[in-house]
Order: sequence, then C-alpha cells, then structure tokens
Amino acid sequence: MSYLKTLLIICPIFFISGIIDSIGGGGGLIACVMIGLPVRSAYGCNKLQAGLGNLVSAIKYFKNNMVDLRIALVSAITAMTGAWIGTKIIFLLPEESIQKAITVALPVIALIMVLRKTDARNVIMRSEISKKTVVQALIVGVIMGFYNSLFGPGIGTVAIIAFTMIMHYDARCASGNGKVLIVLTNAIALVSYVKTGNVAYEIACPAALCAIAGNLVGINLAIRKGEKIIKPVMLVVVILTVIKFAWQNHLWG
Repeated sequence: MSYLKTLLIICPIFFISGIIDSIGGGGGLIACVMIGLPVRSAYGCNKLQAGLGNLVSAIKYFKNNMVDLRIALVSAITAMTGAWIGTKIIFLLPEESIQKAITVALPVIALIMVLRKTDARNVIMRSEISKKTVVQALIVGVIMGFYNSLFGPGIGTVAIIAFTMIMHYDARCASGNGKVLIVLTNAIALVSYVKTGNVAYEIACPAALCAIAGNLVGINLAIRKGEKIIKPVMLVVVILTVIKFAWQNHLWG
C-alpha cells in the first residue's frame, strides 16, 4: 500500500480516535494496532499522537475549570514513577503476553464501570489538600502511570474510574485531571520508545494532527454532556478493545 493511501486510511481513523480519547480514552492504540503496526511500534506511535492530542484536551479542560491542577500535579509524582517502571517492564515481555494481559485487565475495568453508581451528593470539582487527599492522589498516580506505560488502551477510562471512585470527582473533572497525568506519563514513556526506534514518525505525525482535531471536537461534547456521554463511550472503548485483543490472541475458538 502506498504512503498516500495509508494516510487516507489513518487520518479519518485517528480523527475519530481523537474524539474517543478526549471523551473516554482508549482510541489511539486501537487505531495503531488496527492499521497493522507491531505492538511496540503501535505503542510508540500512540504515545506521540496521544500525548499531543491529550495536551490539547488538558488545556481545554483547564480553561473550562475542569482540572483540579493541584491534585493532578500531586498524582503526577507517582504517575511518572509508575510510567518509568512500566515502560521498563514492557520491553521484557513478549508481545503475546502484553496482549493477553490487556484482554484480562480491561473486562475488569468494564465490570467496575457498569456496576459503579454515581452519587450526585458526593461528586466534587475541587478537593482540599490534606494528608488524606494527598495519599489518595498518589494512589491514583501509581495506578495510572503503571497502567498507561504497561498496557495503554483505555487509560482515559482508568483515569476517570480512579478519580471518581477514589476521590469522588465529577466525571468531567476526573477526565481533565486524567489528561494532565496522561500527558506527563506519555512523555516519560515516549523517551524510551524514541531511543529504541519504536516510533514510525511518518505515521505518528499526521496521526497526531488528526487526533488533535478530533480531540477538539470530542472535548466540547464531553464538557456539554458530562457523564451522559463519557460513560457510554468508556464502555464501548473497553468492549471493542477486549474483542480486538481476544480475537488476535485466538481466545475464542
């Protein structure tokens, strides 16, 4: 397939993935794998395009007062450490093991998401800095950093679940906080992928531009609709990702 034809295929895919990423997360890596890249190259390309796309989303959420920046920065301390450790581990694992781990992990996330009920009385947009909230923020950071570098798919979903369940944030603020952490952890992980030559720039750069455009569309939907659109998108992302990796690993038949 010629490079031009490849771009005609990937640009719409990454535009759509950008919309999905900005709302519930998880679109980028699915797109990379679907266009036939090896898993590690898919991870590398995804870190670049998703990092730029999520940076745009993070700025947009922040401008709309849907980022609790102090808590997000506290979480970033352990998130970046977790990302560094997870990235080291992923280069030691066979690709099949990575895919099977994703296939097992994501249904657990889906189950938690379906069973979780939102209590509007406990939903917050800002959290006071205290020993309790600092510990909670550090725990969220560990979960996100490790998951983002070791697995990747659905990290936006993991962020929303972690911030809403552990710290009781509104889904939009949870997503905004998550975008800040995703940008930082992606940057840490991306360094390793660049050093090992696992970033196909001819794919990653146009993918990033399309993802940014998609993020701008999706973020407006997320801000206006809130959990009404965030939760269904999260669920769809998890289901499609599980189906993709389960099929790839011949877990059905």
